Amino acid sequence: MSKGMRVVSWNVNGVRARWPRLVELLTCERPDVVCLQETRCPDGRFPYERFWEMGYQARHSAGQHKAGGVAILVREDHRVTDGGCELDHHRTQGRWLEVTTEGVTIGSVYVPAGAGRGEDGDRGKLAFLEAVARQAYDEHAHPLLIAGDFNVAPTDQDIYEPSWFDGSYQTGAAERADLRAILDEGELVDVYRRLHPEEHGFTCWDQREGHYGRDYGLRIDLILASEGLAPYVEGCEVNHTYRRGYRPSNHAPLDVALCDLDACVHCMSEVAQIGLTDARIDARALLDTEELLAA
Repeated sequence: MSKGMRVVSWNVNGVRARWPRLVELLTCERPDVVCLQETRCPDGRFPYERFWEMGYQARHSAGQHKAGGVAILVREDHRVTDGGCELDHHRTQGRWLEVTTEGVTIGSVYVPAGAGRGEDGDRGKLAFLEAVARQAYDEHAHPLLIAGDFNVAPTDQDIYEPSWFDGSYQTGAAERADLRAILDEGELVDVYRRLHPEEHGFTCWDQREGHYGRDYGLRIDLILASEGLAPYVEGCEVNHTYRRGYRPSNHAPLDVALCDLDACVHCMSEVAQIGLTDARIDARALLDTEELLAA
């Protein structure tokens, strides 16, 4: 039987404020993995036990001053083999968390919006995006999926009215260049855009002035898959159910379906082994050359 996995990424804008909607999502839809951003909850008040009662093991990295925060929920029938909140060898509280399950490394990421009170400003945001690029470049032991709120619209196609965002930290040339570097250096694919090249796919709307009803949105929540994993992506959709109704977040969940993970993991393992063998051959040849020159 082919093993699949459904991963949901959602900026909940407060895990306690969105609790009824989270319960609805977990009990009605039962995704395998849920990546949350902006939990806005001290770790001591994060509802680990309540998630466990619903059949999910939870990992959480709390932000500072009730801002930020990321979490990953993994359904109890999946084994988590690894995890951490280090990004590029530095602990990144409330912005980055990763786990490995079913042979796939999954990262939940929350990139700060830009210069504002309590944030690191433009240089901090750019440095953080660059650290994500290095992490993606270094992580080749497993298929990789990075999901979350990048606070960057990749192109003008991803904004309802580009002229309204001139000078914005979500559309800046430097931010977009760093996002491209994550894709290029990590050999990653923006799976929604690959599957839906012509659609807007907005994921975030201002709560004011009826922007959601008018579809005045932004596509700043992304799911990036490593090149080896991308062929096993069956679908990627914006789930509008949880942007509507009772007390919604200003973000809609992004939902990705993966298939045939056993074949994917096996294939990438063989590729990695071939690469290791080639590297050993190259190293042996270099050593032989140095020995000949020394003689």
